[in-house]
Amino acid sequence: MTTYRDTPLSPRIASTDTALEVARAPPREPRTSFARADADGATAFAAERRLLRESYAKEPRRGGIGWKIGLVVDVALLCLPIPAVIVIPPLLECRHTAIHVGFFAGDSFEACARRRIVARWNHLDSRMKMIVRNSGQ
Repeated sequence: MTTYRDTPLSPRIASTDTALEVARAPPREPRTSFARADADGATAFAAERRLLRESYAKEPRRGGIGWKIGLVVDVALLCLPIPAVIVIPPLLECRHTAIHVGFFAGDSFEACARRRIVARWNHLDSRMKMIVRNSGQ
């Protein structure tokens, strides 16, 4: 354990008044906790916190519905591209087939689109599983 004791001051430091006051001060006791040692510091800290609370209470509240709109936009931007990527290309392929080639007997545009959309959805699902499992590399 470290103990503090009065030590003689050098002549250069001893010439100032504050150095003499320090030299006359009793030896300091080692601090055993991290709590504030001075009451003035605690009072100043409490006053500063009180001023911050009061200034925050006076400020107008911001936000309200803004964060909800932001959340909806984020969800929409995340959820809209996936169906667009899955649905639009099969519809265009089936439309091209219907116009230029034609369907076999018993086949229709709706059946073609449904079959190709399911195939693309299954392909996306298998790719996502491969990414999660970290396989296929």
